[in-house]
Amino acid sequence: MEHLFIQGKNPALAPLVLLHGTGGDERSLLQLAEIIAPEASVLSFRGDVSEQGANRFFARWADGSFDLDSLKEKTAQLIAEIKRLAEVYEFQADGIVAVGYSNGANIAANAILTDSASFKKAILFHAMPSGEAMPDFSLDQARLFLTAGVNDPLISAAGSQALIDLLKSRGASVAELWTENGHNLTLAEVEAARDWYVAQS
Repeated sequence: MEHLFIQGKNPALAPLVLLHGTGGDERSLLQLAEIIAPEASVLSFRGDVSEQGANRFFARWADGSFDLDSLKEKTAQLIAEIKRLAEVYEFQADGIVAVGYSNGANIAANAILTDSASFKKAILFHAMPSGEAMPDFSLDQARLFLTAGVNDPLISAAGSQALIDLLKSRGASVAELWTENGHNLTLAEVEAARDWYVAQS
């Protein structure tokens, strides 16, 4: 999987794993990372599924619903790749913070919900549940920050709330920020994510 690694100035800070939205690439969220944790190391991925030329981390159907087989396969690949690259770049895979937007947030959320060895901390901007039946292992070690827009045309408020409720029901500690905006990421969301990250450090 195509990726970019930037060694941070402060090795004590949790590295960020960046997962872009549809049509993005490994550089799309770098400016966001500079705001959230300017001195942390960054591992940023490019989704390797193409939707009419737009990069994604997993496929979806024409109606916008998730291709669950693709989601399962690509989630496993992502987790394995992070573990491999943790050895290459010499960072602790269990200490990372996933930062995902839209499609990237969705694959991160799926990893958290389906693989007990995946992300323990994550910032998820505009994520939604997959609709797939999930395992029921405890997420009591998970510390998560989610944002959602009540006027998001791509993800209903009910869908965002369903994901938050699911994570909480499994024991995760979830901080949430709701805005009046749509699907676009706002500076207020990023700054709130920064404050959450600092509080976790």
